[in-house]
Amino acid sequence: MEEPFVLPETAAVLAGIAEQGGPHLADLSATDMRAVYQQMGALFDLQPEESVRWTALEGGPCPLRAYFPGEAATGPVILYMHGGGWVIGDLDTHHPVCTTIAAMTGLRVVAVDYRMGPEDPFPASHDDCVAAAQFVLGSPAGLEAPVTGLATAGDSAGGNLALHVSTVLGSEAVKAQLLVYPWLDCTAPDRGSYKAFGEGFILDARLLARFAADYLPADGMAAGPEASPLLHPVPADLPPTVILTAGLDPLRDQGRAMVGRMAELGMEVHFIEAKGLIHGLATMRAAFPTADRILRRAIATFGGLLQA
Repeated sequence: MEEPFVLPETAAVLAGIAEQGGPHLADLSATDMRAVYQQMGALFDLQPEESVRWTALEGGPCPLRAYFPGEAATGPVILYMHGGGWVIGDLDTHHPVCTTIAAMTGLRVVAVDYRMGPEDPFPASHDDCVAAAQFVLGSPAGLEAPVTGLATAGDSAGGNLALHVSTVLGSEAVKAQLLVYPWLDCTAPDRGSYKAFGEGFILDARLLARFAADYLPADGMAAGPEASPLLHPVPADLPPTVILTAGLDPLRDQGRAMVGRMAELGMEVHFIEAKGLIHGLATMRAAFPTADRILRRAIATFGGLLQA
């Protein structure tokens, strides 16, 4: 079997993590997993964009954080759903990437701190994100100017949630979506990238199984249309989409497959793949300069869809 292409910056990070040793992330409690994820962000992510102002957005269905790249103006708002397998991650782990999106698009961004498993299993995360979208569409006072529509964005499980919000609200409300290495099939397919990169690249099959067990504990949940939209017909009323995948990611083929299916249906879809990089690149940009450049390219394409 041909060896996968690995960028030197990726190899250095993987070697450093391997040298640290310690228990597998999947063997930790949810609380300890969350703490480790926070530490990884502190080690590997960029600092927030200083030009972007942010504040808590009061009155929503769950904690929300609003980002302003300048003076608020009437227009669309980007709703961001963080990754972490519906178990880890929060407003702080994805704070830098939200500031980057706001700065690059010139639009307000609202990040969603949705409920997660195992404390709040499916459909808590999905329900909270839809409720947050509806709240933002109502132009809450904290956004300082009227909201004319939404765009959705998210990474990993957050990409799943972004697609879910777009599916529920439709293209009349959601004008574009950015899906960063989205998790679109939670049934652990034993083939392709899921098998090829199932261990040794931080996110692995074992950790994905732990996330699925915590958030999707009941029989049949993992295969449902919310958790595994790739196993079901693609919704007909989706907005223009940007999908970014990572070349060394168990979930790589899921993003590729969604691109193909959307293209076959005549939908507008833009595809970018980060060769030689791993899942998590959106929150590891200090360690991966190439990831920062590629993510910015995806954000620029996403912003162009909104300007159009």
